[in-house]
Amino acid sequence: MTPTFVRQISLPLATLLLATASASAGQFKKAAYYRGGQFPRHIATAQLTASGNVDLVLADYLSNQVVTLLGNGNGTFQKPIQFPAPSPIYLAVGDFNEDGHQDLAVVETSAGDGSVAIFLGDGAGHFKRSASYRTGVAPSSVATADFNGDGHLDLALANNGGQSGKGSVMVFIGTGKGTFKTPVTYAIAGSPWGIAASDLNGDHHPDLAVTNLSGSVAVLLNDGMGKFLKPVTYDAGGGEVADVKIADLRNDGRQDLVIANLSQGMVVLLNKGNGTFGKPAIYRPCAGKCSAGPEACTVADFNLDGWLDVACSASIDDSYFFYGKGDGTFGTGIAIANTIKNQGGFGIASGDFDHDQAADLAIPIQNRGKVAILLNTK
Repeated sequence: MTPTFVRQISLPLATLLLATASASAGQFKKAAYYRGGQFPRHIATAQLTASGNVDLVLADYLSNQVVTLLGNGNGTFQKPIQFPAPSPIYLAVGDFNEDGHQDLAVVETSAGDGSVAIFLGDGAGHFKRSASYRTGVAPSSVATADFNGDGHLDLALANNGGQSGKGSVMVFIGTGKGTFKTPVTYAIAGSPWGIAASDLNGDHHPDLAVTNLSGSVAVLLNDGMGKFLKPVTYDAGGGEVADVKIADLRNDGRQDLVIANLSQGMVVLLNKGNGTFGKPAIYRPCAGKCSAGPEACTVADFNLDGWLDVACSASIDDSYFFYGKGDGTFGTGIAIANTIKNQGGFGIASGDFDHDQAADLAIPIQNRGKVAILLNTK
């Protein structure tokens, strides 16, 4: 069953241009474009070879493929390598069979309710499908971490539920051999979409944050044995909530939540230190109330001031970023110069593509089948 996609909302270009400030001038070079399939929905960075360069992996929904772009280390990328995967929409990277090569967990949406497939890497950017596991209705995203502390990577998958109304999170415990045990399912009210894993309460066990298209985020704390407590729901600004990232925005050892809210903007929930969170702080991509927000965000120190910033991709107009102030707050959204218009992007990723110690950006251009690479000039 194909999941219901997040509604795309157009933000007038003129509105975004009003938000452009001198701080963004020259931040990125003019975008270079690489073929990324027909309709790339999600993107991730990884080191797929022994070169030490940052590579890209894309879930190309319409062409039923996963695409890898190997980095040359100077900000350019090689020709795409493609391998089949039925209607992929999301992926996670990890060494699931512990052979020293990065593997993939790919969320697929064409096999009945859906599936998550494991592709084992050969260390040269190629992957071979090795296993597939049924999921719940309309799977939307996947995260990986060692949830039960046995030294093997596990999977946590969000099931949107579609029209069934049966949203859930499934946790697959890994064996370390590239296979996974029968999942444990946790019901999530509403329509889960994004998922991320990290230690949220300081007990050294990875917890889960799961966004809900109804405007909230659920936090599931790990009991230390790989099982999760009843989800606690927090307001994420209302509207439609998509992507979630976890990062220490204040350098205080507490992991905070960065959320892409299509209806509001970039939303931040600061961690109180025990895995609970305060009220949402909403940062809009323009001064005043905007008609649209981001679908995906990535976190990095883009201006090299020692504080984490956030870059977000929007569905139609410019992408934009928010400079962090180091206290968990951010300035007004600034349009990223030199990005393509009408990008239709549901994903964004950051990494040092040219080894200059500054974070660069990779943005899928869905409706053109390309990836935009923007190198940081800082």
